[in-house]
Amino acid sequence: MSEQIHKRFTRKFVEEVLEGFHEGRIPEKIACELLGIKRIQLYDLRKRWLRCKGKGEEFRLYNRKDSAFHRFPDKVVRFLREELEYIRDKAEVYNRKFNFEFLAQRAEVKFGKHFHRNSIRRLALREGYYTATPEEKEKVYVRFETSGPGALFQHDTSTHLWLPDTMVNNDLISTIDDYSRTIVGGKLIEKENAFEHLSVARKSIETYGIPLSYYVDKHSLFKFVRYGGIHNVQRVVDEEAHIQFRRALNSLGVGIIYANSPQAKGKVERPFAYIQARLPFECERYHIKEANEGNKILQDILYFYNEKRIHSEIEEIPIQRLNRAIKEGKSKLSPISREIDLDTIFSLHHCRKVKKDGTISYDGRKWKVGRFPEQKVTVCLVPNEKIIVLKDEQKIGEFQL
Repeated sequence: MSEQIHKRFTRKFVEEVLEGFHEGRIPEKIACELLGIKRIQLYDLRKRWLRCKGKGEEFRLYNRKDSAFHRFPDKVVRFLREELEYIRDKAEVYNRKFNFEFLAQRAEVKFGKHFHRNSIRRLALREGYYTATPEEKEKVYVRFETSGPGALFQHDTSTHLWLPDTMVNNDLISTIDDYSRTIVGGKLIEKENAFEHLSVARKSIETYGIPLSYYVDKHSLFKFVRYGGIHNVQRVVDEEAHIQFRRALNSLGVGIIYANSPQAKGKVERPFAYIQARLPFECERYHIKEANEGNKILQDILYFYNEKRIHSEIEEIPIQRLNRAIKEGKSKLSPISREIDLDTIFSLHHCRKVKKDGTISYDGRKWKVGRFPEQKVTVCLVPNEKIIVLKDEQKIGEFQL
């Protein structure tokens, strides 16, 4: 299998799976599923990887040497002229920044038929709205292919001027199913924090099911945590935030793979580029200044991306590829058991000690537990909503904030 694995995965991805398996972050079964190999082959790969690592040699997956004119109906032309004129003369942040693919998408939504970006570009050239520029160089993306939906969810954050009228950068958290390229989760927020990452993960899992693994940024997954509803700001170092995210996913049997370089996240970076070319334009166009309002536009963009647009790499509509693979028995997604308490799993866990009077202190307040004096318990915070108190993973109290 090692002679063929290089045709499906990059060396970097295989190394990251082997590293996660070796460090105990990815169970044996999940590592085998991710790489599409048997148990004995996994251990052989790990042995060769460790040997190369110990000798300072490059780990290799194989032994081979490197080696006619379109015219639009009048109503469509009027619509396009209005939009082109706005971009050329009225837009501020996006003045003269033409995105013909997005204009084609907006025209399709408005008129119910497909339009090609090049046809709109020719119209803009012919009528003087746009001056041709040298074409951009092609970008190189990481190539590897997982075995089915849910084998790997890629999860990351993009900081950008999503709301141009505010002139302040915000964060957009996104999760994509690697196999189908379906964006399974997306949310625009003021600033990323541990609980928002947990919230996006929960929504993705509730909607699509439990995946085998998550692929996340090793170095800057979270920056800080803000709990405005209980009147305090708590900063969390990167490692603690990693622990919160890993704890939640591991409790569902989901492995964690850390990407060691930006290039390793090519498949999730590409949707960010797609959204960046659309969401800020729409938010400026309609003077959106709040993340909640921006999320309404974001959901429309994600719907079109998932269910209407043919993806250039897989040459399929993402949601159709996902549904077809599920029907063919390729899905790695698991249903959520009714016994699982998602509020507890996707909350922020902190250790506290019960006082002699049966109370615990949290956020400057006392809470009556009534049991287990002078013993340690786990406080699970759902910001702005409630705290849940656990003892040996059993719920012993719940309090509304």
